Amino acid sequence: MKVTIDNQEIYVKEGITILDAAQEHNIYIPHLCSHLELSPYGGCRLCIIEVEGMKGYPTACTTKVEDKMVIRTHTKTLQQMRREILQLILSEHPSACLICDEQEECSSFQQTIRKVGATTGCRWCPKDGDCELQKVVDYLEIDKITFPVYYRQLPIENHEPFYDRDYNLCIYCARCVRICEEHRKSSVISLRQRGRFSTIGPAFNMSHIDAGCEFCGACVSVCPTGALSEKGRKWGGIPDSYNASICPLCDLNCDIQVLMKKGKVIGTLPPGDPHQSGGELCVKGRFCLTHIINSPDRLKEPEYLFDEGIGIVSWDEAVKQAGKMLKDVNGKRVAVYLSPNLTLEEILAAKLFFKDIINTSNITSSILNSNLISYISLSEESISLKEIEKSDCIISVFLNGNYNYAPLTLSIKQKAEKGTPYFQIGWIKDTTSRYAYQQIIPFPGREKTFFNKIAQSIENADNSSPEIKELVKKIKISSNPIFILGPDIMGLTEADGILKIIKKIITLTGSKIFLTNPYSNLIGLLSLIDTKSNEEINELISQKKIDLLYIIGDNPFQKRPPVNSIICQSPFPAPDYLNADLALPSAMWGEISGSFADIKGNIKKFKAVTNPPGKAIQNNEIFDRINKEIGKKDIKFTYKGISKLIPKKLEMRFPFVKRKPLKAKISPPNTSFPLLLIQEKNPHIFYNISLSNNIRDMREIVTEDAIIMNPTDALKMEIQNGDSIFVKSDIYEKIYPIIVRKIIPQNFLLLITSSRTFDFNPNPCPVHIRRNNV
Repeated sequence: MKVTIDNQEIYVKEGITILDAAQEHNIYIPHLCSHLELSPYGGCRLCIIEVEGMKGYPTACTTKVEDKMVIRTHTKTLQQMRREILQLILSEHPSACLICDEQEECSSFQQTIRKVGATTGCRWCPKDGDCELQKVVDYLEIDKITFPVYYRQLPIENHEPFYDRDYNLCIYCARCVRICEEHRKSSVISLRQRGRFSTIGPAFNMSHIDAGCEFCGACVSVCPTGALSEKGRKWGGIPDSYNASICPLCDLNCDIQVLMKKGKVIGTLPPGDPHQSGGELCVKGRFCLTHIINSPDRLKEPEYLFDEGIGIVSWDEAVKQAGKMLKDVNGKRVAVYLSPNLTLEEILAAKLFFKDIINTSNITSSILNSNLISYISLSEESISLKEIEKSDCIISVFLNGNYNYAPLTLSIKQKAEKGTPYFQIGWIKDTTSRYAYQQIIPFPGREKTFFNKIAQSIENADNSSPEIKELVKKIKISSNPIFILGPDIMGLTEADGILKIIKKIITLTGSKIFLTNPYSNLIGLLSLIDTKSNEEINELISQKKIDLLYIIGDNPFQKRPPVNSIICQSPFPAPDYLNADLALPSAMWGEISGSFADIKGNIKKFKAVTNPPGKAIQNNEIFDRINKEIGKKDIKFTYKGISKLIPKKLEMRFPFVKRKPLKAKISPPNTSFPLLLIQEKNPHIFYNISLSNNIRDMREIVTEDAIIMNPTDALKMEIQNGDSIFVKSDIYEKIYPIIVRKIIPQNFLLLITSSRTFDFNPNPCPVHIRRNNV
């Protein structure tokens, strides 16, 4: 249809707003509350316009175009009204960086004669220079405020993770509230109270953690002022560049853009316009990558274990020592541990180095235990994330979507909101729980029996519970049911049996399956190199059939194993208890170009955006240098040469597993041990470090080695947040600190750990607790 805007005839699509039509044709209309990913709001009133034949001054963001409309956007009356509206907004907003006569010279003279870390001036807003409000003030040429000015004196909220909140800078555009509700489907925050007392935050003054915030950062991205600011780059300024990449912190490998300033990574954002995209990243992709790559704990120089202790050595000396260790050992007595976060190019280089040069087949990863192999073998039948949109019934099984798999959990919420039945099977309440048609908690200690009853009910047995009958009924009448499996299954003692029954259920019902795993390139690891199970290599070590361990970005042990030599090659130092003989600093994501494989075997590539710290170099270059020192074969490990060897389609090869009979007796809670302890391996692991242990803000939302208890249970037992308790099973007892949260039901306890083995056996484990009064 044809419309006229400011005497300019343009052709636009039917049904769009006047603001959208103007933006499509580069006609600027000032606005602050409108956003591409949000429904029209009309809150700021700055986009008022004149339309011939229409009374008053409608807002462009809420008014649809009509054929032959004549619109005026910049008349003298409109501009004067906008100035009045904006002055009202500014009357409660600090304006030093907006209308000060000296603002142009301010940055030039922010100096001090005192030789200390102090500046003069008042330009303190973290969004200074990148603020939408500043741009509107400049456009409307406001140089003074004629209304009484009021500073609200609200306390700055900087006590919660990842971003600060200064609502003195808030203009109540409600973008943050709306992005949380409309796009992220979380509804954690809202406008509270009215008038000058209005604030924004969770209901009843709860913390964002208790309110179920995912810390996705969408609210920070869409905030037009400095009211919400990311802690990690609060004073970083405007980035020099935005570089496309992918997130390496789980198997979804989400697209991201990396923010660079003077050659340093200062942040990550979802793809698209940095000021317009709320995005679908989880807390790790949105906030943690910057902390990881800039970690002060990075290994920056080679280290060698001398008789006197650990000392820094040159690369020439480190390569010489590595060559000597490898020359002096039989290849069959070498075992290799590879991280599932390595790129395809690094895995292929490792294959060439260890199989062809060192002549060892003892290659594994610390995660490759029997339960993971049973679990990941189902991924051969897994669908892609996009196919979930076609489902008419969704069943998640032991999926913990808190701070994980944001595109997946968002897809579940969107489908459930539109009426698709969503069944959540498991103990933990996550971001999808409020959308569940039914949340089913398996009977404690009888999880395998629970899934057996589902299978029996599908085969027309009628002895199941009402909730199982309802689940089976919905599956049977659905044309495209999908089971979404979470990695928490792998930690269960009866995981192998449960997975076999789930596979049977899927076969009986013709359902599809979607598998999640927290490792960015596990599929690539299992596709490019023949591996052995972790249990098999550990058995060789315990039998003293291994002399040298070569560990690349992995952390497989809780203490030094009985071997002669250990070489650790990683972006991060090896644990002190490992007492590694040689530590080689390697580059990581962001510092290397490479590729990952998704669950369907499709390959996603990314490029380096910065340089490694200190003397760290790429894994492929380390292999090349050691190979030249050994002098066995003429193999080149360059990125270009290796990348040509990657097949276009990847197919996984699973290591053989010799399964042992279960030793642990699975039993439900009883009078002596009335609570059920669920142990979960921390999924937030990258290379050989735990994000929870290395990023303070991550530690606040996912605390390792602490017991999470339901508030009702805590109240009954007179236990408060921060107390410590004895947790006792029939064979083991240990003291843990307590965290009180609603994510776990009554009579359950949750323990998250990065340990390779669980303290309590079996999992889940009936336990008794008592307060530690010391």
